[in-house]
Amino acid sequence: MEQYKKDGRIIRGLQRGAHSFATCTAMSALEITNRLVQTVQYCAEVAYDMISPGPSVRKKKYRRKLRRLTHPADLREGFSNAYHVVTEGVLTTAQTIYHTAVDEHEQKGVTGAIGGVLRQIPPTMLQPVILATEATSNVLGGMRNQLLPDKKREDEEKWKPEEDN
Repeated sequence: MEQYKKDGRIIRGLQRGAHSFATCTAMSALEITNRLVQTVQYCAEVAYDMISPGPSVRKKKYRRKLRRLTHPADLREGFSNAYHVVTEGVLTTAQTIYHTAVDEHEQKGVTGAIGGVLRQIPPTMLQPVILATEATSNVLGGMRNQLLPDKKREDEEKWKPEEDN
């Protein structure tokens, strides 16, 4: 109606309304999907912490997030962050299994090494779920920030570190 009152073009007003509706719907779908993925990630992290003999995955993740507090600016950066999350996670998992085997071998011999590796199997089975959900969240965040760059600025203002006075 606004477009019709402005210059008499009904079709242009319908196009703008349809575009606005599509954008809002896509953003809502992205937000809901991202929240669902984050919920699955949280559940997997809790399960990992419950069955893992080692330190909490959430403490490791917190240290990693301190190094990289930026939200992806666009889809490309989201994929890049997702790639780094997956490669870092796979390397960390492999190192954990290796160090467990070496430490247990030094203390208890071959049977200790085998037992140590066997104790690492349940948390290792959950690690791909945690990595996949974190990577997916990065990609969805990049997609959201590419569609609406103002949301990224709002998030940065909302979550910026407090300055010491």
